Amino acid sequence: MNPDRALVLEFLAGDRRALPITSNPLAHDLGGVILELEAGRGSAVLAFEPPARFTQGAGVLQGGMLAAMLDFAMAFAAHAALRDERAFATATLTINLHHGARPGPLLARGRITHLGRHVIFADAELTGRDESRVLASASALLPLLQS
Repeated sequence: MNPDRALVLEFLAGDRRALPITSNPLAHDLGGVILELEAGRGSAVLAFEPPARFTQGAGVLQGGMLAAMLDFAMAFAAHAALRDERAFATATLTINLHHGARPGPLLARGRITHLGRHVIFADAELTGRDESRVLASASALLPLLQS
């Protein structure tokens, strides 16, 4: 079983308390924690607290790290939405960086906008913990893979 899916199922079956993301080394290094998952709606709220080693020269987080956090939010939302263990991959990922993000507490909210027989459409937003400003947003196309 996909380790991310196993973690999603563990969260959904449990008491739904914050659960560190231990299924992926990058998510773990970024301080990823599952805060909320909704199976019916296909949504996820993940907290991240990336350390300063992920910054670039201007002192803000490198854009690829923001993309990774958004991609994780959409993937965890997809795992929550799927009723069975169907594999998928990110085929397209469009990122918009709105403001520089500094190391510290961040929230990534992912949601499924369409779950089809062959493809999933998703979007996500990254904010600070106070949610007062969208730092980055993304959309993705996640094709369901043949088994």
